[in-house]
Amino acid sequence: MNANPAVDSKQANRLAVIRRSYLYVVVAISLGVMLASLNDLTRALTDSLFPGAVGLDVGGDSFLRDTIARNIGALLVATPLFLVHWLFVRRLLPVPLERLSAIRKLALYGLMVVAFGMAAEHLYQWIYQGAATLLGQSNQQLGITSLAGQWLYRLLMLIVSGGLGWFLVDLLRDDSDVGQETGRAGTMRRLFQNIAGLGGFCLALFGGAALLQVPLRLALEQLSPSQLTVGDFAWGQIAAGGVAALLVGLLIWRINWRVWDGLIDSQPTEAATALRRFYLYAATLIAAATAVTPAAMLLSDLLRRLFGYPSGAPLSDLSTPISLILLGLIGWRWHWGQVQSEAARYGDSPESANMRRLYYYLVAAIGLVLLWVGLVDLLRLLLDWVFVGGSLDEFRAGQAANGLSLLAVGAPVWVIHWRTVQRAAQGEASAAQAERRSGPRRAYLYGVALVGALLILFDLGSVLYRLILGLLGEWDSGGAPIYDAIARSGTGAVFWALHLLAIRTDNRLTVDEAEPEAATDERRAALETRIAQLEDALAEARAELQSLKI
Repeated sequence: MNANPAVDSKQANRLAVIRRSYLYVVVAISLGVMLASLNDLTRALTDSLFPGAVGLDVGGDSFLRDTIARNIGALLVATPLFLVHWLFVRRLLPVPLERLSAIRKLALYGLMVVAFGMAAEHLYQWIYQGAATLLGQSNQQLGITSLAGQWLYRLLMLIVSGGLGWFLVDLLRDDSDVGQETGRAGTMRRLFQNIAGLGGFCLALFGGAALLQVPLRLALEQLSPSQLTVGDFAWGQIAAGGVAALLVGLLIWRINWRVWDGLIDSQPTEAATALRRFYLYAATLIAAATAVTPAAMLLSDLLRRLFGYPSGAPLSDLSTPISLILLGLIGWRWHWGQVQSEAARYGDSPESANMRRLYYYLVAAIGLVLLWVGLVDLLRLLLDWVFVGGSLDEFRAGQAANGLSLLAVGAPVWVIHWRTVQRAAQGEASAAQAERRSGPRRAYLYGVALVGALLILFDLGSVLYRLILGLLGEWDSGGAPIYDAIARSGTGAVFWALHLLAIRTDNRLTVDEAEPEAATDERRAALETRIAQLEDALAEARAELQSLKI
């Protein structure tokens, strides 16, 4: 009986994948149920130690008994289920490649997200409640009845969830491949680091903005008093929330950054991986959006005030966009510097180059949308003023402010990134060819061309319909003015033509590069054929010469 080793190996691999999937799914779910049940049980027991707890006020002893019974029952079922399956997992670890499997990494890193996420939430609440109390906030304002009970509950669960996370970290260290994983196993670790890094960065970014908002708002209220007094502004809670979010976010972000930086020092190729660059570009984009979006809103509000039609919001409301702009600019500048530094130091892999292109074309698309909407608003306003006339009323002032603010923000964003990718697509031959053939560039160009064509199709059709009706004697046919359709189709046609020209240029350059290559290949084939013919003729001549000598 002949056995096929390749078939046997594939079957064994499939069975190993099924076995791992089953074991780690049960382990992850049962451990998650244990952690959630322990969380509810700890909250109920700590609340029962202090008078006036919310749960006891609502349901009394019956609520407490129900909570304890339900969660202890869940623990009694989930704990042995976890232990039995974890024992099987431990027995399989000596098997070659078992510790290095992607399924194991997915389960462990997924549980780390749950454990450290719960720890971060409890640490945030612990700091928030403490800071708010120090700032004079009462338990009623914080929505709690027992500060001591909340602190004890948060502290205990911080120890439990943090301890579980640390236990999982030790398991991954025991695998002895952290930073050296291959294939999907490395992807799982990098995904976890992206979640931790981006989550911590966003928490710190918005926490810092909330903290900065407090002095800005109080200062603006002094400059322009409104019907809202300083006492109506819950500055204590906002400041406490900002402090807690900033500290927790910085802690998560900093730990993740130091760990990842250490892995790059030992394995420099880590810096050029797709997910590492994705993290840097995503953080840059988040920070830029945090600065640009409120900048457009702030500029629109200032323009409305300049036109004499303020929105009616108090001046102190400007503290929110100002704080977001300042923190967003700091975050954008730092992460963009890291992008440039790592690209210069470690170079680009094909995957990281695609991440760079994805970032540039995505930002260009966002800038183009803002520019497009702003131009439509301004063109519609201009057409309305030309054909209808009239003065600048509140509606027109709002339209002008919105159009100008979007134009002021979107135009430089789109122009800068569009010019950068165009230079790359028309630069040095091999790099330019890779740029023109890249997926992000083609998706961007054909996507914009598609949207522009659809706008021309529907909006320009509506314009022609109204014009034909007018020529037939029905200029006043009712319905909305056609200014919107003219503005949308006009701007759509401009951007459609611009991007269609870029597509044609890419195609022409690709063909021009392909033609010399084809000609070279054709000439090479002809020369090889000629050489073969000459070698055959030479061989015949030598054979004939040899026969004459005989």
